[in-house]
Amino acid sequence: MLRPAMAAGFDELAAPLTQYLAVERPSAPEPAAGYSDPSKWESRYEEQEGTFDWYAGYAELGSIFQEFCPPTRGADPSVVMLGCGNSALSGEMHAAGYRRLTNIDISASAVKKMEDQFASLEQEWLVMDATAMTFEDCSYDLQVDKGTLDAMMHGGSSGEGLASAMTAEVWRTLRPGGVFLLISHNGRRHEVLINALADKHGPSAHWELLELRKCRLSPQSMLINILRSKLKGRPLMEGFRDPETLREATMETKQELKQMQFIEAFRMFKAKKVQQRLAAGEAPADEPVKKEAMTVPEAQDEDDDEAPKDSRRQPFCWVYILRKPF
Repeated sequence: MLRPAMAAGFDELAAPLTQYLAVERPSAPEPAAGYSDPSKWESRYEEQEGTFDWYAGYAELGSIFQEFCPPTRGADPSVVMLGCGNSALSGEMHAAGYRRLTNIDISASAVKKMEDQFASLEQEWLVMDATAMTFEDCSYDLQVDKGTLDAMMHGGSSGEGLASAMTAEVWRTLRPGGVFLLISHNGRRHEVLINALADKHGPSAHWELLELRKCRLSPQSMLINILRSKLKGRPLMEGFRDPETLREATMETKQELKQMQFIEAFRMFKAKKVQQRLAAGEAPADEPVKKEAMTVPEAQDEDDDEAPKDSRRQPFCWVYILRKPF
């Protein structure tokens, strides 16, 4: 049990984390394949109730959805949620106007529990391997992955093969002009994304990189990351049992949130200025969006102030906004 009011301002972060902590078993052996092992997730979802979101939810991602693939009257995009797990994002997207949503996961427990929980939304829930989807070619307008590719990459060289297979399947099942939103902790997934298409669909297959954007983490995800960095490998529960550690982590979480909110506000201000220039005929039409074939960019500066030395303290996730060419 978590102690009440262990840290000022913790209450609004606590509720989603209690379910996360309930199934953390530090004494359990880690599968050799790590997070890429399906049995790890099936075991977790068998025991876990409720929802939990890795990285971010619609509150953080909503502006990206609305900018690049908005639901419009009479043209509601068909969506696949890859590796849906027990994320609340599908329900949040429904509330935002997305009605044609198919959720897939390799864990039967996760699919059954989420199907029951969101039965009123009339979404489709399927037990399916994202590396070998049974959908027809060119079937969907939008596909979303939030952490599935990252989990696959945790399995080393075999994990990279899984990630490549999933990426190739996403490209196959997207219609021309369809969008793939990949939400990742890593800003260097370009090579996997490029090579997956060349290997599976030939050298002419490619992504158009519309944008690679930083998105702030949810408060819960940020708190978990900061606690893990403080605990240096010790079980996460220890941080919740130590009032001083929890207080420090909570305060640092709030500071990081404020900083990322400022950065996002500044980006939105610049984007608005570009739109105003476009409307006035003062900016080239291709300025707001990078509609270019995807290439591997130069390595990011390791000393970037926004990229902390301890990756667990990174206050943002990366959103790759990719389009299958027409």
